Amino acid sequence: MGSLTRMVVIQKKDENIVCRRMDEAFGLYQEHGEAVLAMSGMQRLLDRYNSAIEHSQETVRQTGVAAACSLCAGKTGSCCFEEVETWYDPMLLLTNLLLTADLPRSRELPGQCFFLGKEGCRLRARYSFCLNYFCPTLKIRLGSGVMNLTLAAVGQELAAGWELEQALYRWFKGKP
Repeated sequence: MGSLTRMVVIQKKDENIVCRRMDEAFGLYQEHGEAVLAMSGMQRLLDRYNSAIEHSQETVRQTGVAAACSLCAGKTGSCCFEEVETWYDPMLLLTNLLLTADLPRSRELPGQCFFLGKEGCRLRARYSFCLNYFCPTLKIRLGSGVMNLTLAAVGQELAAGWELEQALYRWFKGKP
């Protein structure tokens, strides 16, 4: 099997996996979305998570992390590599829907993560690796001060997302 054929086979397999998980998330949202949103404290958790996402996104823009990662993605393919999308489970995809984010239905950039678009990640709630991984080159280029500031903002986002996700898991665990 040639490398191009293998790449297409892997992409199709990954797209099937991620599409099934997105379908499951859509199903959960359609069946339980209103009840989840009406859950006591849910709006506070969603607002906290949204604020943390905004803060970390603003931090990576201001510190130059976003620009450096975009430049790398255009040249080498970046850490948003193909198959990362298979790490996303229906609960994290449901979280995106609860945050009123659209889930993409097709891969925009061949050979890259299903969720990566020309402007960066097309999701609102992202997997911890996608937020927390910084390549050695980036760490050296930006220095420890910038990295510490960025990691602190990312840590707040991850903590708020974890808190929301745990509330969702508890709620769904109580369902038959």
